[in-house]
Amino acid sequence: MINSNELYARDDFVACGWCYDVLVEDQYGYSSVMRSLEESAKKKLESGLEKQGKILNLLSRSASMLLSPTSINEPFKPYFQNFEAGRRSPLPEDFTEDELQFFDEILVDVTEPWLKSRLADLLWLCKKPRNPDHAKTAIDSYISHGLDSDTWHRDVNNCWERAARLCMQLRDFDRLDIIKNQLFAAFGLEYSNCKFMTLWLAELMDKLNIDTNFKESIAYKLFNNGNDLVDLGDFNSARSYYEMSAKKYKQSDDIKGWLESLVALANCFEREACFRSSDSNMVANSFYENAIQAYRRIPIKYRDDYNVSERIDGIRKKISVTGRGSLDEMGLIETPGVDLSDTIEASTSHVSGKQSVEEVLIYFVGLSSGPNYSALRSSAQKSIKGSLISSLCGSTHMSSDGRVVGKTPPMNFNAGEGDQDNAAVLNLQVQQHFGIETQLIVQGRILPALRQILMEHRVTKELLQALCHHSPIVPEDRSYLLGHALWLGFEHDFGSSIHLLCPQVEHIVRMKLKEAGAHTSNIDRAGIEHENGLSTLMELPNVSQIFGEDFCFELKSIFTDSLGANLRNEVAHGLLSDNSSSSITSVYAWWMILRVVVHSLVGVNGVNEEANEQTSIQGA
Repeated sequence: MINSNELYARDDFVACGWCYDVLVEDQYGYSSVMRSLEESAKKKLESGLEKQGKILNLLSRSASMLLSPTSINEPFKPYFQNFEAGRRSPLPEDFTEDELQFFDEILVDVTEPWLKSRLADLLWLCKKPRNPDHAKTAIDSYISHGLDSDTWHRDVNNCWERAARLCMQLRDFDRLDIIKNQLFAAFGLEYSNCKFMTLWLAELMDKLNIDTNFKESIAYKLFNNGNDLVDLGDFNSARSYYEMSAKKYKQSDDIKGWLESLVALANCFEREACFRSSDSNMVANSFYENAIQAYRRIPIKYRDDYNVSERIDGIRKKISVTGRGSLDEMGLIETPGVDLSDTIEASTSHVSGKQSVEEVLIYFVGLSSGPNYSALRSSAQKSIKGSLISSLCGSTHMSSDGRVVGKTPPMNFNAGEGDQDNAAVLNLQVQQHFGIETQLIVQGRILPALRQILMEHRVTKELLQALCHHSPIVPEDRSYLLGHALWLGFEHDFGSSIHLLCPQVEHIVRMKLKEAGAHTSNIDRAGIEHENGLSTLMELPNVSQIFGEDFCFELKSIFTDSLGANLRNEVAHGLLSDNSSSSITSVYAWWMILRVVVHSLVGVNGVNEEANEQTSIQGA
């Protein structure tokens, strides 16, 4: 067996004469470095210089890994991975001790910052015992890259973040101060060719929590940049700046600045709605809804100072106008009987050929507007009248593992519609009808459309997390979890998705109820306060008024009704198996929450004005 030291020698590396001579405009971080090393290795091997070729191939493997700076222990990810075949590109643990020793020997000879930082970081991670000098070399090489908008998202941002996290790990505060000061200095510059560079720098400093001494200055500039973008009519970009300025003002305990940022954010939604109304009432309606939600972020005790109530009242009147106008802009998908072939074709066509992921998501969630409880109830009543014999007998409902999960009493024909037993019988019929409807929607619309979307588009986790971040119904600290859960559905991992979705749905419902003034907790005899579960929350007297009758029924049927899917309780008690967690209802629940999030941003459906006074979820 040949020892690695015999394959890789420092003199051979020096003789390689490798130079990263790629044009700046063609440099895309480590992927470009990897390709440059691969090409050089190929030339060496073709020239018969086998040892030099193998060295360059080894270095290419080291450069192939993706930099994931948020993780201290696993900052590198494979650029290629095939779980089915059990194959992947290199990771740090794949390099032998001899190869690491070779990296250590040539480190002083490497002058290219991309390669030098990679080798030094690998040595810091893998070589035992750890040598802090390796980490310091990596830091210095990482931050040698200029802070430029053209290259920022070509791994430069990841380099700077990794450098800062290494400083924190080493407690090298001198180097951390250098990073902090350089980032803030770059933040103070003007970037005429990129409207987001200032925001990106602020986000990185906020993410690393190294802007303690600059929070007020950062907030001030972000707010002013937002104003400049509004003047240019770039409302969407302005809102990103206002969101961050609000965050920084709040961190600085500058209440006035925080409130003014929130007001500017809400006003930005309203101004864009007015601008868009000439093109589409549907789009304008959604921005008006978002404006109301943005104004509601202002605490009640400060609302009079900014005339929030008057502004909301004015927006509601505009919503009524655009809501009526939106009806003429809506389309309808109909299913001919139980033959799903036409429905599948229509659903596939409905989402096909769209220009962007954002556009196709709007069409995807428009496959169905959700259940119509009144129609389901009327249909269930007809079914009961058409089969009186079955209604005379009670029924017991069991789960797949033999547990009794519900009982329905027989119909009491001597009692009126308000009778509790008769209401239970009616609910059983309604749930059965809705179960059939759900199956038809999932098999005839959702799954075929999903397959078509994945044939034409790549849906990223970052996009879905961004949608959740900007959605007015998703709490600020839940956008990552909910976005990840929604992304799992596009990976066909509905089992994992539903286990993440259920608790987040419960939290969203709880927050909306609290905003409406409902009591969502109980205090036991010992004086301990406990939050009520979703089943209890959905039984509160004003829940239908807050969420609307249709969506309230949909939530109960999918998540809490023992005669329905009851997913919340199935998840909470660990009752879902590998198969049952990917059921028709899990798929529907995933799509339903995606629909709510997207509709909260684009307002595809009309909004019940009374219910909208409490929450925008009714807009789904």
